[in-house]
Amino acid sequence: QTSPGPRVPSSRQRGAMGTSSSCSQAPVALPTSRAILLGCIDYTDQIRSIWAGLSEYFSKSGVDFDFVLFTNYDRQVEALLSGFLDIAWNGPVAHVRTQKRTNGASLSLGMRDVDCGFVTKIVVRKNANIRSLHDLEDKRFAAGTRDSPQACIVPMHYLQSQGVVLKSMSVTFFDRDYGKHGDTALGEIEVMNELTKGNFDAGIVSDMMWQRAIASGDVNTGDGEELEILEEAKVPPFNHCQFDALPTLDPKKRQDFETVLFKMDYSKPEDRHIMQLEGIRQKWERPQEDGYQPVRDALADEPNVAFPPPMYRDEANPFKQLTVK
Repeated sequence: QTSPGPRVPSSRQRGAMGTSSSCSQAPVALPTSRAILLGCIDYTDQIRSIWAGLSEYFSKSGVDFDFVLFTNYDRQVEALLSGFLDIAWNGPVAHVRTQKRTNGASLSLGMRDVDCGFVTKIVVRKNANIRSLHDLEDKRFAAGTRDSPQACIVPMHYLQSQGVVLKSMSVTFFDRDYGKHGDTALGEIEVMNELTKGNFDAGIVSDMMWQRAIASGDVNTGDGEELEILEEAKVPPFNHCQFDALPTLDPKKRQDFETVLFKMDYSKPEDRHIMQLEGIRQKWERPQEDGYQPVRDALADEPNVAFPPPMYRDEANPFKQLTVK
């Protein structure tokens, strides 16, 4: 996932744990304060394989490492801010919120090469007569999960910044796995399905998911509406996942984490296997903060609080009509 953002990797079978024939059990080694404790989102079964592999890699490098799975990013952010976690593997929305909650004091430790320059597209039905951004006005518009940076937050802010009259649009959000910030991309899949059925005129889809749909024959197969990219729409690309930590992180843990992480070598088969599971093409990258500016801009007016409400809801939205499915 794979690649950034909506990762949607295939599942992997996990080996069964052996059982002891004895009534006694061996002592269980519990994490110690020396261990680096990392939080990550449980968006697919494969996530366990990824981080178990990384944990083993760190252990072989002489660094105690453990991870905790979270069902949503907001709770993971709170766990980091409370000091429960040393490091959080955050998506772009959680990354920016962490920075806001810490008044910019949080530490950015690293990202994947595929996290740089994530792209979103506006997809339209070919026969909907949409050739410009303003042609989207008075149209039926489909978006993904409301907390997804690629399927809602950044592109909606872009449309508003370009002067598109959102008040003229009837917008439907496909909230799938809300709290995971679009990592599963299920909302984007719904958008393409509904556009193909002719139920909407235009919608938001990440370039990654659009390319996958084209390659797999899920769209434009002759069975349903033909779809195309609205070329005039230039949603600003943004960076995706980032390792976040508080400035109070033990300097030794930070040094160990960064040293071991950036020593991973794609040319080594055992390292490459783990990196491929996490969607890396060649290497881990150092933080590139400029790429998060589109996300910062889109979240600028969001309340700087724990568990912020959805940006678009019945009692607060700029649309002619809002529907959440």
